[in-house]
Amino acid sequence: MSKARESRSHPARTRRGSVAARAGVPEAEREFKLHAFLPYRLNRLTGRLSKALASVYQERFDLSIPQWRILATLQAEPDLTASDLAAATSLDKVSVSRALTGLVERELVQRNPHRHDARSSILRLSRKGSALFRRIAPLALAREADWLAPLTDSERDQFLLLLGKLETGLQIMDTPGMHGGARGPAE
Repeated sequence: MSKARESRSHPARTRRGSVAARAGVPEAEREFKLHAFLPYRLNRLTGRLSKALASVYQERFDLSIPQWRILATLQAEPDLTASDLAAATSLDKVSVSRALTGLVERELVQRNPHRHDARSSILRLSRKGSALFRRIAPLALAREADWLAPLTDSERDQFLLLLGKLETGLQIMDTPGMHGGARGPAE
């Protein structure tokens, strides 16, 4: 298969090929090493970051990780359904439902009837919820600054650019007609 044709059939790859190919290692001969596997490393990093950030809002503000994600999402995008929140926060519907129950009971989120779907509600932060978000956000941003502090400005910009490229690549691979991206279009 030609490189141009291979690149078209494998959108996750660049014209330069995979990292293994650029390093001179045939992909079929690469050894799987969990500690070097990107999903594993990102998952571990994300878990550590989430737990560290949770220490900011769990004890002081009595919020769970899902509740914080919902507050932050509704602050940025009001008037969402629970399904919208599940998609936006990468939380399952049960976690969203449990988190919303607590947020509604604490009057941090308002639940209003959906005009076009009686089974669904439109959710938005209450004034109390917005006020709580405004108290937590500076603390979360300070924690983020601490995490990025070891990087130079240039490294931080490059890191965020590369992270964005990975996210874009995953969105492309998630489009209909793709099988997990690396195998190319569905047949």
